[in-house]
Amino acid sequence: MDTNKILIVEDDVVFCKLLTRFLTKNNFEVLDAQAGKSALNLIENNSFGIAILDYRLPDMNGIDILKKIKSQGSTTKVVLMTRYGDEGIANKAVEEGADAFVSKPINPTELLEVIRGL
Repeated sequence: MDTNKILIVEDDVVFCKLLTRFLTKNNFEVLDAQAGKSALNLIENNSFGIAILDYRLPDMNGIDILKKIKSQGSTTKVVLMTRYGDEGIANKAVEEGADAFVSKPINPTELLEVIRGL
């Protein structure tokens, strides 16, 4: 598994590309998806060290993707992004095996600290 390879799943294209550029500059290989289906395709065809999943996606939610990653016996670390105030979702994510969660709006530097702490 490539621990330096990160999957970002975020339906806000501008924010997604901003995170992709930021993490690439910090020496990570980043693939991104704007919907759950395309994320699942990437997961099937790649090995990721970390997956950063938005909870709210157009076709499914981040916990659905988290369950898929964990059901494959993957050692991928999962960070779930939720809107500020979604503590119930964060608790459910941890129950399903998420390694960390961050609240939006996200400061990329803080996200980098979370990633390095995994």
